[in-house]
Amino acid sequence: MTFNDRKQLKNYFVLGFVPFGGDFDDFIKPFIKEICQLEKGKVFEINGVRCLIIASLGQVTADLPQGNDLACIKRHGAIKGCRSCQATKEKLTSADLNILLIARYHHITDELYNRMETIITATDQRKFTTEYGLRNKKSILDLLKREKHLQTLQDVYHLIAGKIQRLLHITVNLLSNDGKKAFVTAWKSFEYPQQWQKLPNPVWHYESFIMSDCLHLSTVMPFIINRFLCSNYIKNNSLTTIQNRCNITRADFATKMIVTYWKVVVETMVLVFKKSYNTDDYILLQKCLKKEMEILSQVFEDFVNLPNLNASFHLLKNAKTYATLLNSAVGVKEIVHKIFKGIVPHTNRKNIELDLLKSYTTLFAIRHLIDGGIDPRLSRSSNAFTDLSGNFARIMSDWFIVKECLKDDNGETEGI
Repeated sequence: MTFNDRKQLKNYFVLGFVPFGGDFDDFIKPFIKEICQLEKGKVFEINGVRCLIIASLGQVTADLPQGNDLACIKRHGAIKGCRSCQATKEKLTSADLNILLIARYHHITDELYNRMETIITATDQRKFTTEYGLRNKKSILDLLKREKHLQTLQDVYHLIAGKIQRLLHITVNLLSNDGKKAFVTAWKSFEYPQQWQKLPNPVWHYESFIMSDCLHLSTVMPFIINRFLCSNYIKNNSLTTIQNRCNITRADFATKMIVTYWKVVVETMVLVFKKSYNTDDYILLQKCLKKEMEILSQVFEDFVNLPNLNASFHLLKNAKTYATLLNSAVGVKEIVHKIFKGIVPHTNRKNIELDLLKSYTTLFAIRHLIDGGIDPRLSRSSNAFTDLSGNFARIMSDWFIVKECLKDDNGETEGI
């Protein structure tokens, strides 16, 4: 499937939705069972032709906590909580990390679990898992044929957008009241591309930014900051902290440092989301990721030993494994997840899987009918669109459970 096709919602199908508090193992068991059968090969008859179908797990992209669970690694708050390397939490952003030496490898992790099975007492098992950063039991995905560390990737959208959102928060807090006013003035007067949607105020509403907002704003942040920022617009204590951490004496050098770290972050972001790489691009990506980690951890205490910053350093491995980082990115999934979360409020207080799937299936069916019932998998088009008007209200209503359902005298639902 081409990159443009992968960006279209119509090419995504929801297998299920696990609400907060749901059990992933219970949900995924039927899927695991079928994939285990397909790994051995299964004969299907397609258009009168008998075909041998073989399938297996390609990749799993997940956030830091859930991804660590699936890779059989303790969560990122543990002493060794990275699913790609064995760096301790005190040295996650250390400049002398030898990633190749401390990287996690599938066969070594399996050997460690075999050793753990020989340990008798629970106390000794806890010490062993703490020493190597392993979970007490393997993931349910280990029933499949997979390479748990190479195929359980960090979500590049979470890593980059989360890092930029944190950086935006820190930058705004550096500014004095006059500095914030100057920032807003420069932000409003900046020449944005016409196709961009209007962004929320980055000073007062930055916490409401979604991932795409953060990525859009970051591309112009170096130019906006360079237009207005001077040492008088930075809080005295913040200015002193930057000077001390960077070993500089002049205040104007501190303002240049702020522009520099935004420039480095944006250059890295552009390279991360590049559609194709050559050999030089991989080398440049490695340099940018290293430079970004060094400068952010040097200037700001909040980035020192940050798990997200350490995980970003492993993006080079993911890029080389899957050719580009976009091949393993799940940006559309993030959009779908946000839409689902907005449909029903307080999703952590009820089981909404059926509600959300019903809404998604209904929207998919309506789109299919509006398109004229054309489906390449069928030999003829559907005529269901002609009977849609009489049942339109019933189809469009009752997408999810609500406390009240107002109807008029004719029995039709209001507000459709």
